[in-house]
Amino acid sequence: MSTPPNQPPKLIVPGQSTPPQGNQQLFLANRNNTVSGTVQVKPAAAVARTDPGFFKRLVTGLNPLRQNTRAAMAMSGLGAGALALDVAATLNLGNPFLFYDRREAWKEMSGALEGNRSNLWRGYFDQISPNWKGTAAETLQQYVRFNVNGLFSQLGKVGDEMSGAMHGQYKEVLEYDLSVFGLYAASAPILRSLAAMSTTHPVARVALMTQVGVFTTALGNLVKQFADVYNSYEGDLNKLELKLNDLKGAFYNSGDPAKGPRDLRLSPALADPQRTDDMWKPKGADL
Repeated sequence: MSTPPNQPPKLIVPGQSTPPQGNQQLFLANRNNTVSGTVQVKPAAAVARTDPGFFKRLVTGLNPLRQNTRAAMAMSGLGAGALALDVAATLNLGNPFLFYDRREAWKEMSGALEGNRSNLWRGYFDQISPNWKGTAAETLQQYVRFNVNGLFSQLGKVGDEMSGAMHGQYKEVLEYDLSVFGLYAASAPILRSLAAMSTTHPVARVALMTQVGVFTTALGNLVKQFADVYNSYEGDLNKLELKLNDLKGAFYNSGDPAKGPRDLRLSPALADPQRTDDMWKPKGADL
């Protein structure tokens, strides 16, 4: 049955029914039982961001440099091992925008959670607590203070940590990309010149082999750097996954979304208009 036009929409009780899509409202009433305001609870929505194209430009600039260095590697006689390191180092390149985008998305969700938590918290203690008493007011206070506030805080902490982890990975991927590009940009002209001279000058061939050895050592260090960073952040993400598992236990029966959300035990009687006089007492009514 639809809500009459002269009455506010039915209160959606968490865990009792499926909430509507879009913004939700908490209606606040004064001691005269007149609606005095509403609290907006907005769903978190990530802002669409456009990839600036840094990674595409980097790969476009790197490809000709790689061709020069690979040709020099083949002429030096150290081709197989050097080419393997070349492939490993360049395959580890990543688009830092992907981590930047996730960092901003988690930051926005964390901010939305904190904003909604503050709205509910201030809505109760600014509007309901000064004006109402009785069973419903006490129950709602316990619900806001111990259930909603605690769950929002836990979600916000995980959001903050995820945003921090994504920022760390964004920074590491960007630094790795620039290190690889810088190494190729510095080495390609030298290797190209030595490769051209090595066909006619034996000394140049020795110099080419030496320079290729230095270059492949640097590539090996970059691959090791990538492996160390990968393992470090894999451990950080594993810790965050464990915290998310704890949150599943707080929100879902047995921690399994397939078993449905937990009953947060806010009685639907609070929103029953037939029990308003029993559940809600204006402050000062007994004076």
